[in-house]
Amino acid sequence: MAKVITVFGATGAQGGGVANALLEDSDFQVRVVTRSASSDKAQALQERGAEVVQASYDDPCTLGPALQDAHGTFVVTNYWEHRDFDRAVQQGKAVADAAKAAGVQHVVFSTLEHAHKMAGFPVLHFDSKALVEQYMTSLNLPSTFVKYPFFYENYLKVRKIRKLEDGTYEIGYPMEGAALDGASVADLGFAIRAIFRSRDQWLHRSVGFSADKLTIQQHAETLSKHLAPKVFKATEMTAERFCKLGFPGAEELGIGFKFCRIHSCERSGELTRQLYPAVRSFDTWVADNKEALLNTLD
Repeated sequence: MAKVITVFGATGAQGGGVANALLEDSDFQVRVVTRSASSDKAQALQERGAEVVQASYDDPCTLGPALQDAHGTFVVTNYWEHRDFDRAVQQGKAVADAAKAAGVQHVVFSTLEHAHKMAGFPVLHFDSKALVEQYMTSLNLPSTFVKYPFFYENYLKVRKIRKLEDGTYEIGYPMEGAALDGASVADLGFAIRAIFRSRDQWLHRSVGFSADKLTIQQHAETLSKHLAPKVFKATEMTAERFCKLGFPGAEELGIGFKFCRIHSCERSGELTRQLYPAVRSFDTWVADNKEALLNTLD
């Protein structure tokens, strides 16, 4: 009998990648959780064979039914939706409590480093996940903790790249020459699937994902190669200046870039390829997505 896996955040990037990978495997029955079962993305997943359940992290009474009879669950919280640290932590704790009560046998939680503990300054979207991870551990949930890197798919959002007056394109990530782990979030759905397939091997472990580790200037060189004659370059902006740009979330993003620049976050290309040997390098991903990338620049 196929094992039921409840996927939270299935209409988003991480959960969507996981749902997609699981739907390609007949050993799993996919149950996706959404606040709007009538949304286009939810309906598309249903058409592919997923069971769609309407529930919300903010309404704990809805979480039990979403997890009933589930063998496993993929959980991802989203600080950026409300930019509310306490709410993000409470949401993660609510689903942890529900998974415990439902007797879920394998919780895969998308976490991040405890930046405040490591660096001495808070990074709220990191720290909120780290506190949920701690809570899950305190409940003795049968868990695997995964840490995602930079998503290549971020480049499909035009706001990440700015056209300059000279016709070149500036990549706006202020990493100041530091290398950044990256991967396709779609590819990592298949790595998560492998974790669910081999529960005993990955239980009570933490896995940091990476396909390659490159500087933003190396990203720019790769984009320039595949999207020629367009020319890309890394921003000269510092994280400190980025914090002062004034748009909603700028300070939090800037502090996050600062943390990633000065602290070595544990990500493993070796483990990622062990889980999913076909994970793509940035070079391959750009080649595969050339048309979509060009469309974002028009």
